[in-house]
Amino acid sequence: MNKVTKSVLLAGFLGGGLGGCASLSSEGTFNEVASVVEARTGSKISWDQGSKEDLAVRDRVAAMLKRPLTLQSATQIALLNNRGLQSTYTELGIAQAGLVQAGLLKNPSFDMSVINPIPSGLPYNLAYGAVFQFIDALYIPLRRKVAASKLDEAKISVTAQVIDHAASTQSAFIDYLASRQLVGLFKQVEKSSRASFEAAVSLRKAGNTTALEFETQQSLLTTAKLELAGAQAMELEAREKVNMALGLTGRQTRWSAGSRLPAMTRRKGSLSAIEKQAVANSLDLEAARLRLVTLAHQYGVDTASSIIPDLEIGFEVERDGEDKEWSRGPVVDVILPIFDQGQAKRKTAQLQIRKAQDLYWDIAVRVRSAARLARARLKMTHQQTHYYREAVLPQTAKIVAATQINYNGMQLGVFRLLSAKKSQIQAGQRYIQALQGYWQARIQYEQLINGRMPAGGGGVGSVQTASAPSESGGH
Repeated sequence: MNKVTKSVLLAGFLGGGLGGCASLSSEGTFNEVASVVEARTGSKISWDQGSKEDLAVRDRVAAMLKRPLTLQSATQIALLNNRGLQSTYTELGIAQAGLVQAGLLKNPSFDMSVINPIPSGLPYNLAYGAVFQFIDALYIPLRRKVAASKLDEAKISVTAQVIDHAASTQSAFIDYLASRQLVGLFKQVEKSSRASFEAAVSLRKAGNTTALEFETQQSLLTTAKLELAGAQAMELEAREKVNMALGLTGRQTRWSAGSRLPAMTRRKGSLSAIEKQAVANSLDLEAARLRLVTLAHQYGVDTASSIIPDLEIGFEVERDGEDKEWSRGPVVDVILPIFDQGQAKRKTAQLQIRKAQDLYWDIAVRVRSAARLARARLKMTHQQTHYYREAVLPQTAKIVAATQINYNGMQLGVFRLLSAKKSQIQAGQRYIQALQGYWQARIQYEQLINGRMPAGGGGVGSVQTASAPSESGGH
C-alpha cells in the first residue's frame, strides 16, 4: 500500500522556481514573427483577439477595400483578414504553453489506506503516505530545452505559412488581372466582329458580297461571343480565388481593381546572387536545423531517463490498530532498469536524428535547385514578354494595316484580311499570357528570396515528417 506522492511544500517551491520563468502569453513570440514577416515581405500581420487594436485593423482593411486593389494592397489585406491564416497563429500559443508545461513538476499525490483485519471486529490499521518524484525535477532543464526548441520551430513554421499565403495571394491576384485583360481584348474583338457582320449584312442585301463571305463574318461574330463568354467565366473564377485568399465575404467582395496587368518593372538586385540569397534566407533550412536541435535535446532526455527511469522519495506514517501506536519513516521507490534499459528508445532517437540530417541536406539541394530554376524562369519570361511587346505586337499591327489597305483596294480577298486580324488577336492573347507568366515567375522568385521554396519544392512541411519526439521524456 506504499503509494506515494510529492511533498506539497517542496513541489510548490520547485514548481515556482523552475516553472515560473516562462509565461503563457505568446504576444512576444508573435511580435517576433511579425517583425520577420514585415522585414521580408514589407507587409504587416496582426493576431485578431478582440482587442481595440484589432478593431483598428478591421477599419484599415475596410478602408483599403474601398480603393481599387493593387498587388501590394491585396497582399496586405490577405495577411490581416484571412481567418485561415489567423488560425495558424495559435500554433505559437500552443508551443508557448508547452514551454511552460515543460518547466512544471508533476503534482504531488497523497495516499491513505484503512485495513480491516480478518476476522472482522478487530482494530483496523491506518496508513498515510506522501512522496515526491525526485528524478522528475532533474529532467526539467532537459525538457525545457526540448520545448524551447519546439517553440522556435513553431515560429519558423508560422512565418513560412504567412510568406506562402502572401505568395499565393499575389499569384491569384495576377491571374485575376490577366483574366480581366483578356476580357477587355475579347470585348474589342467582339465589337469589331459585330461591326464587320453588320457591314456584311448591308453588303449582302445590296448583292455586293458572296454567301461564303457573309457566312464567314457571321461565324467570326459567333466565335468572338464564345471566346468573350469563356474569358468572363475565367474572370469570375479568378475573382473568387482572390476573395478566398483575402478572406472576404458579403459586401467585402464588391472590391474593384485595375483591368490590366502591371507592366514589367526593374528587378531589385542581381539574378546571379539568388542562389546565395536563397540559402542564406531559407526558412526551410532553418526549420530542418531546428528539428535537429530538438531531436538532439530529446536524445538527452531519453538517455538520462533510461539510466534511472523513475525515483520517488517521500514519507509515510502508520497507526497500528491494536496497540494504537504510530510509526513513521522515509519511503524510496526506484524503478530498476534491468529488462528495459532504454536501448530501443535511444536507438529510435539516433535514427530520428540521422533522418533529420538527411532531410537537411536534401532541402539544401532543393533550395539551390529551386533558386537556379527561379532565375532561369524569370529571365526567360522577361525576354519573352519583352519580345512580344517590342516586336510581335507592332509587327502584327503593321500587317493588319497593310492588309486592310490592300483589301480596300480590292487587291486582296476578305479571307486574307481575316487571317491577318486573327493573327493579331492571337498575338495579343500570347502577350497577356507571357506577361502573366512573367509576374508568376517573379512572385516565385521573391517567395524564394523571402525564405520559402515555391509550391512543390518540399519546404518546412517536409521537414516535419520526421517523427516527433516524445512529450513525456520517457517517464
